[in-house]
Amino acid sequence: MKVLEVNQVKTDDNFIYYRRNYTGVAKLELLSNTLDAKISFTIETGPFGDKVIYVDISPETKLDYPLIPVKSALKTFILTMDDEGKLPLE
Repeated sequence: MKVLEVNQVKTDDNFIYYRRNYTGVAKLELLSNTLDAKISFTIETGPFGDKVIYVDISPETKLDYPLIPVKSALKTFILTMDDEGKLPLE
């Protein structure tokens, strides 16, 4: 299982300054198949600068793979994107 990319990332309106909401499309490599999955995710920054990421995969996506490793890989990939400044701020 590998996350190839997350594209079409758009911000959602949010009035809480320490939470950023996004939607996008993740390209996943599952076994020998490549799959596009619509996702939504939130990055919440704690009081000490730590980041917590929440990921939801659209129910219309037919995953033939355990959900927990997919979400874990997406969280790691999104955190890397955020650290590199590749996510839109607004």
